[in-house]
Amino acid sequence: MDSVTTSIVMGWASGILANFSTDAVKQFFTTVFREKPELEKKLENVSSITDVELIFREAVGVIDACAVKGSINIDGGLLEALRGIRFDHAHGTVNISGTTMKAPVLVTGGGVGASGTTVVGENTEMRSKGTSIKLGKGCSIKMTGGSNIKQT
Repeated sequence: MDSVTTSIVMGWASGILANFSTDAVKQFFTTVFREKPELEKKLENVSSITDVELIFREAVGVIDACAVKGSINIDGGLLEALRGIRFDHAHGTVNISGTTMKAPVLVTGGGVGASGTTVVGENTEMRSKGTSIKLGKGCSIKMTGGSNIKQT
């Protein structure tokens, strides 16, 4: 599992998965379990981070994009997801501008060992459940290497 996914999963999994009855976890997966009820049983039997990653990948409502050694360019789009959006530049490049992204969890940038670059350009809004970043004309955020922004 790459470091960005690990940090997302570990952030909410630490402590919460130990007590699956918590309202936060139930709320997070309500829609997923409605669409894929078999995932609830899998989550109850998690024994490793690999198990969590498999469940995360099966979950509905996730946009997960990785530039690897290439590039991802989004200009003038609307991206919405029920659960989360992640753009990982890894060893490539991610450019986002003139775009609105909405999801309960947003992660942009790179993970540990990454050498790539993410640029979030002007006229872009990134809105999570509890945060909002709005970049106006002439504004940008540049992340290189392992730097990233996590919005929850």
